[in-house]
Amino acid sequence: MDMPPFSLAGLRVLLADAGQRRSPVIRLELIRLRCQLVDVIDLVTDPDALGSVLVRQAPELLLIDCEQPTPELLEQLGQAQAQLPRPVLLVAEQMTPAQMRAALAAGVSALQLAGLPPQRLGALLQLALARFEHDQALQRELRLAQTQLAERKLVERARGILMREQGLDEEAAFQRLRQLAMDGGQTLAAVAARLIDADQLLRPR
Repeated sequence: MDMPPFSLAGLRVLLADAGQRRSPVIRLELIRLRCQLVDVIDLVTDPDALGSVLVRQAPELLLIDCEQPTPELLEQLGQAQAQLPRPVLLVAEQMTPAQMRAALAAGVSALQLAGLPPQRLGALLQLALARFEHDQALQRELRLAQTQLAERKLVERARGILMREQGLDEEAAFQRLRQLAMDGGQTLAAVAARLIDADQLLRPR
């Protein structure tokens, strides 16, 4: 089933221009797409401005236009993305495979090489938004899986404590944990963590 395209109308876009002089063309195309250009950063005259402007303007998408992304630019981008991730479209005249990998690692959602045909901007913005949403969903799934794994380990440890201290078998120890969780209106993991803490406090050192 095809997903509907993202709405570009009203999309808050920040343009970081590293001397490619395409900002007037990009501005006109963003107007045609009904996006909102919140600001244009001149990375030539102010190469360290990216992080502070991102915080101040809080755009929904960052568009970087450059000859080649410098390590300093990608470092700034990576720091900003670590604090508050957002879709990033990077337009570059040329990039090495190593630069591409570094750009993706820094949080770039979509790449466009060898210039930016204005008629392609809408599709590229859609691609950046879609890729960002996909990556964020994967991150949420990973965090959920990590949390569930950690909770299972807590429950296993707590069950082992009950088996050792109360002479229960595995099933009886698990049912005891479930009953404690139900009685206290807590999750199994929360009850398990409390039991582990209590066991550590009472165990002779």
